[in-house]
Amino acid sequence: MALKAGDTAPDFTLKSATGETQGEFKLSSYRGRNVVLLFYALDFTPV
Repeated sequence: MALKAGDTAPDFTLKSATGETQGEFKLSSYRGRNVVLLFYALDFTPV
């Protein structure tokens, strides 16, 4: 699905960098606020 500037992002859930289930973040929880996602290369994440 292609998004254009100004489109509402689809909801999704991400785990924390440590992969803990308590560290899940759901995009819809931040509705109405600005959100910045930062992706690191795999070699910078814990195994």
